[in-house]
Amino acid sequence: MVAFYAIILLILATIVANTIYPYFPIIPNAFYQIFMGALLSLVPLYHHFVLEPEMFMLIIIAPLMFYDGQNANAHELRKNVGSIVSMAIVLAVLTVIGMGYLSHAILAGIPLALAFALAAIVTPTDAVAVSSITSNMAVPERVMGMLERESLFNDASGLVAFNLALAAFTTGQFSVGAGIKHFFVVFLGGLLIGLVLGIGAVIIRVYLVQSGKDSSSVIVPYDIMVPFLIYLAAEHLELSGILAVVAAGLIYSVSTNQLRLSSTQLQLVSRSTWSIFTNILNGFVFVLLGVSLPTVWVNIQQDHNKSLPHFLLLAVVLYLVMLALRYLWIRLDWALIHSQPTDRSHHALIGALSGVHGTITLAMAFSLPLTVNGAAFPFRNTMIFVAAVVIILSLLVPTLVLPFILPKKAAAVDPAAVAHERKSLVAYATKRLAQENPDNPAATQSVIEILNSQATGERPDKKKVRDLVNQATQVEVQTVQKLADDGIIPSGYASRYVRMLILKSQMSSHNPFVNLTVWARFVWHRLSFMLSRKWRRKKRIAEQQRRLQATPHSDRQERLQQQRIQQETGKLKRRPRRDPRHNQQKREVFLKIEDDIYTNIVDFLTRISTIDNQAEVNSVRNYYNARHRRFKTNTATNQNELFIQAFQYEYTYIRQQRTAGAIPKELADELYQQVSTDQMLYTQEIAGAD
Repeated sequence: MVAFYAIILLILATIVANTIYPYFPIIPNAFYQIFMGALLSLVPLYHHFVLEPEMFMLIIIAPLMFYDGQNANAHELRKNVGSIVSMAIVLAVLTVIGMGYLSHAILAGIPLALAFALAAIVTPTDAVAVSSITSNMAVPERVMGMLERESLFNDASGLVAFNLALAAFTTGQFSVGAGIKHFFVVFLGGLLIGLVLGIGAVIIRVYLVQSGKDSSSVIVPYDIMVPFLIYLAAEHLELSGILAVVAAGLIYSVSTNQLRLSSTQLQLVSRSTWSIFTNILNGFVFVLLGVSLPTVWVNIQQDHNKSLPHFLLLAVVLYLVMLALRYLWIRLDWALIHSQPTDRSHHALIGALSGVHGTITLAMAFSLPLTVNGAAFPFRNTMIFVAAVVIILSLLVPTLVLPFILPKKAAAVDPAAVAHERKSLVAYATKRLAQENPDNPAATQSVIEILNSQATGERPDKKKVRDLVNQATQVEVQTVQKLADDGIIPSGYASRYVRMLILKSQMSSHNPFVNLTVWARFVWHRLSFMLSRKWRRKKRIAEQQRRLQATPHSDRQERLQQQRIQQETGKLKRRPRRDPRHNQQKREVFLKIEDDIYTNIVDFLTRISTIDNQAEVNSVRNYYNARHRRFKTNTATNQNELFIQAFQYEYTYIRQQRTAGAIPKELADELYQQVSTDQMLYTQEIAGAD
């Protein structure tokens, strides 16, 4: 149960951070997640929290790297092999060597092997963190592509260098030749095992689809399990599990055509599942960093309180030197991204600032062993603290600097224009649907209700809704009056219906608590009247008998009084039975009233509906649709054909607007995509229902 509560709290912290971020998007989401993690550290469950690096790498890093590999462009990777080798291997190795000697020089007493381990920890970059920081900025395509390709492979470089440094420290032996050999075996071996297992995973997936076992309950769990199994297999063979899952993800990316053989519904479910899954895992990374920082801070103060400024200085120097090294590497075009000479300085500055550290750095820092040869591992808290400060600096500096050197990202299509045209095409489709299907208003309005709810997420204006309800009430009254005037329904029924309608309108116009009180008094009156009816009849009989005995009377008066007593007694003993024909007539009259009112209300709402009042009209329409369904519970509808007809009207609207030049091509493409997605989802829903 402890593990369950820990996971639930992590998910909750991630959700809260993701909820706050849209309100203040100027601050990157990663900082909200770190802050929520710091608050989470106050929970007793997370006191003295220690991250298990093996579980962190397996559960969080493996699926994230697999997903990145899936979404990587294999053609771009082949075309930029030189850039990948330059940034992810050559620059990474040189950074480890340079930062190792620098750390050893600044931090007196730290062994050189541990200095290299610290350098390996802070070397890998994180493209996910970069995306979080630059989500609202237009990063040059060449630079962003370089960062994404680099982060796919330099994690493995850092991990291999880290493991070599730890081995050298624990054994006291290190051979340059053996180290280089081990590096290439782990690096290339991880790629090879990932390619082989990735091909096998794709073959199995294609077989499942072709054999008819392509339900989302089979394929989606299978896809999610693949990165975990491949990572475990590579680590068992002492190869790079990170590179193995990246290679397997690339195989999935290359095999897109074969994987598209599955149904559209499966592809949509799979894509949505992976998107949600990876977003939560990315949130976990920074929430865990926030949870871990208080423990690191306490430990570092307990160990070396007087040396804390030296550790901060080391972290700042390491970050600045890595920043300068990245800048020079890209400025001299050793990164092989082939920027134009005029853009090279600008791209170098952006690429240097965007060397953000995150997931792998955090995982390697916490993977430092607690003990070595039976004693506490030296400088463990120091190395974790330095790594944490480097992560914070790499997030903070670009957050403050990049907005001044990068323009805001210009959306290909203005979201406001998309929303406006979306409302317009739905209004067009609903109006055409109502005009072309006058004989089946209930089914048509049910489809219109769904289309309108999908077109806008706005909350209806309460005042406008009340005004529309009052107008609709007038339509009801006029309809009932006409039915009575034409002799279609008895005037008594019309009067009863209008009184009920006016009472409902009066109640709805007051404070809800007052309405509740009025309704309670009305119900109590009816209940008390029904319960006291027998008692009141008995009381009247007793009073009549008393008067008969107390007052002088003639034989005729006595006979009449006895008849009255017998009549009251008869009412008391047996309630007269209602005529079934009367009940049936009453039901038929009210059904006729409901049908005519519903038809007129639909015409009224269709006539007054505009783009600006869609939310309010749909709110009133929903009420009348729900009421009509209660009267017409057995009405057969043919909504499938109506939905298909509505989608065709939406396509017609887009085509007409594009032909007339009223909307640009990009906006038309966006609208086509939205309507196509709606149609695919509805078609799949029909197939599932059948």
